[in-house]
Amino acid sequence: MKYWSGVQNIFVSLVVMRVLGLARSFHSPSSPASRTPVKLFSTKPENIAIVGGGLGGLSTAYHLRQALGQDVHITIFDKCNVGEGGASSVAGGLLHPFSPKGKLINLGLEGLESTNNLLEAAKKHNPDCILRDRLFRIALSEKNVDQLKLTAELHPEYATWLEPDDLEKACGTSALGGIALENGCYVIHVTSYLQGLWEAVRTMSPEKSTWQIVDPDTDWKETLASFDTAIFSAGSGLFHDEIFQKDAQDFPVELVRGQSAEMHLESDASYPNEAILCGKYMTPLPDPNKVLIGATHEYKSEPLDELGVLDELKKRSYDISPFVWEEGKLDRVTIGYRVQSRRGKFGRIPIIGKSKHNDVHPNSFLFTGLSARGLIYHGIYGQILSRMVVENDETSVLEDYPDISWWK
Repeated sequence: MKYWSGVQNIFVSLVVMRVLGLARSFHSPSSPASRTPVKLFSTKPENIAIVGGGLGGLSTAYHLRQALGQDVHITIFDKCNVGEGGASSVAGGLLHPFSPKGKLINLGLEGLESTNNLLEAAKKHNPDCILRDRLFRIALSEKNVDQLKLTAELHPEYATWLEPDDLEKACGTSALGGIALENGCYVIHVTSYLQGLWEAVRTMSPEKSTWQIVDPDTDWKETLASFDTAIFSAGSGLFHDEIFQKDAQDFPVELVRGQSAEMHLESDASYPNEAILCGKYMTPLPDPNKVLIGATHEYKSEPLDELGVLDELKKRSYDISPFVWEEGKLDRVTIGYRVQSRRGKFGRIPIIGKSKHNDVHPNSFLFTGLSARGLIYHGIYGQILSRMVVENDETSVLEDYPDISWWK
């Protein structure tokens, strides 16, 4: 919050264009130069810095470690301990491959498989990172009913249609029906998951895996000078800390503030505490008597105050479970900032790839824009990005995934 107090929307827009870097390095989409990768060395990287240890950073670290084994030293720079900072630490933790209308998203099944592989690795070190092995998306209109019934018809291996009575028995919610999402769709405690995933990275090569806490005033050019490769995956930190210095013209992202409410119920309360989606969400926390309700989508420079947050969330989620709002007590309001990419033909997809002519590091890569789809996308996009880094070239990757260069 401290970064944006009193700042007007126009200033936010200018900062978004300014701090990510890369202009004068970006050409128009039609320019051949924008599609020509810069190759700075011919050998595989030996000393990699990852700025930002959230979902994107840790996924990339894991896949790099798998690809390069003990031949590479990986250092993650972050302002907090593992899982304790950034939007990842306050995420709702809902893993599934469908849009709000029940459509399979681009790379949704590949994303689900990749994230499940990361979960298996993390579970070996932190078994409690998975809170539920299913979640529910409910229908509050006849249009929702038709959409979700079609989802269950097209993807029966993941989605099962539940009539109103069955839905209420399963998750305590009165609605026109809904779908249960299973078979790899999970409710994840993201903090525990990130801690387990870092242990998985570290276990593969303890001497060559480093987590370094830094402050916002870090001189990144100096700090990263000894690394042959730098990956910037700090999410909103790229904006708040002004890691990049050049102007970025028309960079296709925006910053979105999200606030959520942690509520607690009396220990003897009879409440299923399952994860429920319907525009907003209610999802369990590790404490069985606590519920997370989220999240706001705020674009203004001044954040909503606590009453404003509760009012917005209640308007949009009361029908999901009146019981929680009537019986629950507020513990705290959490806040995080998402980097949200511009909507395209596949909706909002992340930004990954090589950043050319960067003032901070000459051989750098970018991973940002996970937004609300961090869990479903961080695995597959971290896998793709790690391949770019290992090859130090985008050419072969773009042959397999031509749409990932959309932002250039």
